[in-house]
Amino acid sequence: MTIVIAFHQSGYQDFKTYYIYFVYRYLTNKFPELVSYTRMLKLMKYVLVPLFSYLTHRQVRPIGIAFVYSSKLQVYHTLHIPLHLGFEEMVK
Repeated sequence: MTIVIAFHQSGYQDFKTYYIYFVYRYLTNKFPELVSYTRMLKLMKYVLVPLFSYLTHRQVRPIGIAFVYSSKLQVYHTLHIPLHLGFEEMVK
């Protein structure tokens, strides 16, 4: 589970590259019984439930600020079109 969590924080695009080129090279001293990549893929299905539990427990409480960008708003009255601001106009 530690390797999977570290992968999500690593910035690597795919797990295979991360496991073969980073874990095998730099983390063999931290994980002395490191398994092969194909064996790791088979073992990852057993990590799903504990990982979900961990991530749910670590979830930060929302602070009440959220930015949602929608590309198009439907306007029922054409008089109100100039009143709708997109995110770019709000930031300026």
